[in-house]
Amino acid sequence: MDYFIHVLLIFSNKIGYAGLYIYMFLVGTFVPVPSELILIPSGYLSSMGEKSYLSLLFCAAVGSLSGAMFNYFFSLYIAKRFLRKKRILGKVTRFFRKHGKISVFLAPLTPGLGQYISIPAGLSRMKLRYFIPITFSANLIWVNFMLLVGYVFGEGKVSHQKVIYVSLVLFGIVIVVSSIYVFVQFKKNNS
Repeated sequence: MDYFIHVLLIFSNKIGYAGLYIYMFLVGTFVPVPSELILIPSGYLSSMGEKSYLSLLFCAAVGSLSGAMFNYFFSLYIAKRFLRKKRILGKVTRFFRKHGKISVFLAPLTPGLGQYISIPAGLSRMKLRYFIPITFSANLIWVNFMLLVGYVFGEGKVSHQKVIYVSLVLFGIVIVVSSIYVFVQFKKNNS
């Protein structure tokens, strides 16, 4: 296990900020790549003074948003090209008119759903003026949470650790509440 952690730390350090952006771009698309593998070690490296926390936060959040935008426009293309008169498109559009904004905000905070919510958002043609800031905000929260987890295990100052623990608890609560809300909504719509 120590060897695996060591490899992740070296990888996270070597790829730099541009590599983090590209990795998080993939995380934001439909490619099943776990963000935890890069964000937690990056947070640890930040606590050691080897990376800038704000630069990590910015690159990762923008990378996730870029991947979500790729999904959005790809699914928009699929909808125009192949699903124009399909019944499923009507269902997705009706759902997104009612619950789109909250779904787009909560899904990235729900493990396993975040990277896929941009697909129905694109299918339903959710307005970009809502999609972009909501998606960016949710990804910023998730990225910050994952970086903080790594930061806690690093060499952070004791005075900062109290703030970090409080932040972790608050972000954890947001993620749990978000997961429950999304699960209930999907159950309700499938009934």
